[in-house]
Amino acid sequence: MEKGKNVEVKTTEESLRMKLRRLKQEIREMGERGIEVELATAAAQAKSAALDAELATKMARYVVMNEETVAMRKGHDAFNNNITMRLQKLHGKYPFFNQEATNSGPKGTGPEFVEEDLEEEIVYRPPFKGRWKEENEETAPEAFEFTPRG
Repeated sequence: MEKGKNVEVKTTEESLRMKLRRLKQEIREMGERGIEVELATAAAQAKSAALDAELATKMARYVVMNEETVAMRKGHDAFNNNITMRLQKLHGKYPFFNQEATNSGPKGTGPEFVEEDLEEEIVYRPPFKGRWKEENEETAPEAFEFTPRG
């Protein structure tokens, strides 16, 4: 019976060692997973911080641009108001600005007075390049020869 107990104790001892190894391995794996999770969390936090900084920069730039736009609008409004005031003063000073424009010109120059002579024949003559030679007087204009002047 001693042999049986010895074998039984050895198997129990070996199974306990195996369980202990498995537990140690699991603890190591859990630690590695924990480290991986911590690294991933740190990377996500760093990325979030970078995006927050970029957003803050853009918001600051927006505020500056908005202030510039408001200042520019005020300048344009002041300029436009200045021109409007000047025009109103000119209208008060010179009353002829208030009169409407008329199309009256010298008498007899309107389109109703122009008469066309329908019997007149219009002849087109192309511009003359060069001069006639004595022997070419009766030839058509296409047969001209250009003779340079002396």
